[in-house]
Amino acid sequence: MAVIRTFLKRTAVRHSSNNNNNNNNLSVVSINTRSSSDTSTSTIDHLNSQTNDGYSSTSTLGVSTINSDDSSQHPLLPVISSKNRRKNFFSCLTNNTTTMDTNEEQLINEDICLLDTKLPKELLLRIFSYLDYKSLCRCAQVSKYWNTLALDGSNWQSINLKSFQRDVDGIVLENLSKQCGSFLKRLDIENCKFINDHNMRYLSNNCPNLERLTVKHCTKISNTSLYHLSKHCPYLNHINIASCHHIDDQGIKMISSNCSNLEWIDISWCMNITENGIRNLAESCPKLTVFKAEGCTHMTNNAARELAINCSNLLFLDLNRCSSLTDEGLLILTEHCPLLETLIIANCRNLTDNTLIALGRYSHRLKKLDATLCSQFTDTGFLAMAQGCHLLQRLDLEDCVAVTDETLRHLADNCPNIEILTLSRCEQITDESIRYISSSTSAQENLRILELDNCPTITDISIDHLLNCQNLKRLDIFDCQQISKNAVKKIQARFPDLNIHAYFAPRTPTPTNRRSRSCQLCCCTSCSVCTPSCCIIA
Repeated sequence: MAVIRTFLKRTAVRHSSNNNNNNNNLSVVSINTRSSSDTSTSTIDHLNSQTNDGYSSTSTLGVSTINSDDSSQHPLLPVISSKNRRKNFFSCLTNNTTTMDTNEEQLINEDICLLDTKLPKELLLRIFSYLDYKSLCRCAQVSKYWNTLALDGSNWQSINLKSFQRDVDGIVLENLSKQCGSFLKRLDIENCKFINDHNMRYLSNNCPNLERLTVKHCTKISNTSLYHLSKHCPYLNHINIASCHHIDDQGIKMISSNCSNLEWIDISWCMNITENGIRNLAESCPKLTVFKAEGCTHMTNNAARELAINCSNLLFLDLNRCSSLTDEGLLILTEHCPLLETLIIANCRNLTDNTLIALGRYSHRLKKLDATLCSQFTDTGFLAMAQGCHLLQRLDLEDCVAVTDETLRHLADNCPNIEILTLSRCEQITDESIRYISSSTSAQENLRILELDNCPTITDISIDHLLNCQNLKRLDIFDCQQISKNAVKKIQARFPDLNIHAYFAPRTPTPTNRRSRSCQLCCCTSCSVCTPSCCIIA
């Protein structure tokens, strides 16, 4: 990653007046395509992982370390100055040129001329299509011929600029979109704060086949960008505009009207989008399967009703911190969206057991539920939910203070597939709860992560029960004051690969600075014979 970053930082789009200036502004690109390497993570895999899970916020692009000396690992590549390679690549990418130093061309042609003559162009392009963006960057510096192959638009279908967000400006995006053209299908420019509406207009004009776009935290983007996208990118089906504060109902109406194939949208923390915008989105995009609206206080019961009636194929629903929602909105959502697999209702404190009862009645495919800080949920609601949601795999009950051992008994009896269970700050949970879970044969095989932070009544007995869970990978027991170090050592010895997160607060030292006055008659600090007037002990 360090080498790639250095490589990109040394390459710049130079203005004509500053061609010889070494301190010119930098414009950086990072490109991600399909890769045969296990150490690379493609953009599409990253996007799919968010869609399928949704519990993890955003993950970074996996990039393996690149050695500065390629000669040992790539015998076909000659030893050329890495600085020159970086300059040449950026020039080729942003300016669409193939000018190289004569000495370098001569050296390269001597090494790869045979390969170029033996393999047809179509086969070489096929090989290049399996390379990740780092390898393509290298190949672009080999020769004019390889430069043409490496920069072929078919190799740049997926581009991720997130890792270089501080260095990317609008010029890079414009040149890149011109270079990729209609081949570009997936683009991630999250946190690229220099990107504005003008750059997005250029992108939409040049890349009509764009399918997936992430502009999260691009604060200069407004409704104008959505207008151009809706006008020129009809195949767009995945868009993330989270924290784009200038986008409102008008922008949502434009993008949903012309991009009716939308299946995935994230409008989290877009505070200017109201229930009217959500209604327009729901009415125009019936294929919607993923809807994220974290922090949207305008996500009301009326908005939930429109979403439920028009988008019955919803699989993933993130309503974290939608404080306006009540049981009424969740009831109609669960009733009309029977395919729901993931539901995040954390910090929705107005919800009661009626929501859990509705989940048990209608959401039989539910696999993941985050109910953090839903303090009105009780054992009664979880009993009803557990009896209907047998496929549940992940359950987060952090700060559900009304939950007791009965909830864990119901889960152990009815939800055999639970892999991740969070019970942090559930202060009524005791060792009996852990016994219920660990005695279940399915839990012994499936439970992988258990979080018990700040559960004051959990003791070493629970650790003994967990010895039955053979596949436990992580255990969180922060501030469980009744669990001893010896118990932790015991389970760690049993499962050496178990990742234990624990903290043992130091004991408060015995006060030594207390001043006492001894009895003048017997020189004792605690004299039971002397009268209180002559023996003052403080």
